[in-house]
Amino acid sequence: MNLPEGKDIILNEIQIRYFEWGTPGNPVIICLHSHSAHAGIWDKFGPAMSDKFHVYALDQRGHGDSQWAESGYDRDRFVEDLEAFIIAKNISKCILVGSSMGGWNSLLYSVNNPEKVEKIVLVDIGVEPSGIVVQRPPRPLEFDTFDIAFQTIRSENPWPPGDRLRSDLQRKLIQDNNDGPFRWKTDPILITTPLIDMQSPELIERYWKALRSIQFPILEVRGAESVTVSDDVLERMKEACPNLESVDVPGSGHVVSLDKPEEFNAIIQNWIKK
Repeated sequence: MNLPEGKDIILNEIQIRYFEWGTPGNPVIICLHSHSAHAGIWDKFGPAMSDKFHVYALDQRGHGDSQWAESGYDRDRFVEDLEAFIIAKNISKCILVGSSMGGWNSLLYSVNNPEKVEKIVLVDIGVEPSGIVVQRPPRPLEFDTFDIAFQTIRSENPWPPGDRLRSDLQRKLIQDNNDGPFRWKTDPILITTPLIDMQSPELIERYWKALRSIQFPILEVRGAESVTVSDDVLERMKEACPNLESVDVPGSGHVVSLDKPEEFNAIIQNWIKK
């Protein structure tokens, strides 16, 4: 993945790695990746938007090259990091682009800081479960070789081009020694502990409440091959938030910016112009 040089910032006593494209002073876009992913999923999006926007992409706590967090990974900790970043960078207004859990973080930040947000892009994430359960075996924490890791993840996700998936994995994995096993950079607790967001009635209600209260435009970008956001949930989201539009991306799974970057970029560019 062709990323600019990473920079570090301390937010809530956690070292956070971030990347930026474009010119300071231009309108700001902040990109938040999905669970167990990293800022590299925006490697095509950042450059595509850099002529007119100042784009930031964060490795959120416990992910990528950011620090593992002793203070934990409750949803509000991620939201607090986003808030601290916006304050530290003196950002007066921004567009939030959140993939999967990054979308949840965007909604919960926006409901308490509506004056700071112009628009939100939710990438393949809903405010409650779709009702479709995909059973997958537990993800290994280590792989003897990179090729084994690639084949394992490819069996779960056939949608991104091979070079994109390979680059994605190269940034997700680390090898302690040149001949040792490959392990995830992500804090293992995030891999072994199920997300509660779609199981907790309290969190689900908070997402619905946020959606109902937001007055600015929201775009839901679904991967057409993903089952994360059902038609029923999407229609009820539109009823709750009349400012919400949606578009499906054919041939894409859950992480649309990884699977279909050119299509994703064109959709966002056209929507932002509205």
